[in-house]
Amino acid sequence: MVMTAVEDQRNRERWRYIGVLVGGVALLVALGCQLILLIPTTYTATSAIALRPLTADQAADTIEMQAHEYSVLLGAKETAAAVVDSLGTTDHRPDVGVTATMDPGTSTVRIEVTSTTRDTAIAVANGLADKAQHLGQGDETAQVVVVVEAGPSGVTSEPPRNLYIAALLTLAVLLLAGGLYKIRERTS
Repeated sequence: MVMTAVEDQRNRERWRYIGVLVGGVALLVALGCQLILLIPTTYTATSAIALRPLTADQAADTIEMQAHEYSVLLGAKETAAAVVDSLGTTDHRPDVGVTATMDPGTSTVRIEVTSTTRDTAIAVANGLADKAQHLGQGDETAQVVVVVEAGPSGVTSEPPRNLYIAALLTLAVLLLAGGLYKIRERTS
């Protein structure tokens, strides 16, 4: 089979377009991966305390009110800062965010700590729970009990990099398939 000059020209154009397309998609994937990897990871550790009435005649509302007071205290920036300072980090103070919420209808307070360091998130979450237990030692109405300690297995992290990279690769494949289809149509 003899190729004509026109077919030869179309074939060269097709391969040039394919090269540009593949190179462009590869560049976009590389830049996208870099951007995904530049997003800082945030770790979230959770601990929990519960208030147990010391006597049977304690009103549930009273215990829930005390639990609410603990949630406000533990969620305060000052309390978190005191716990971070007690960790004894030498170089810099880690950036942490604390949320303390009361489970509805109970006397359980969940403490969620976010940080850019997994160990710091765990240490601060457990430190806040220990602080609450220490503060509750002299209470004559309820006992503060740590019901959940934060640990490495319960720590969550964001962003979901694997999901972002999978979405980026899926988009790249779709762009590549659409581009190849368009090149085929144009050079046929």
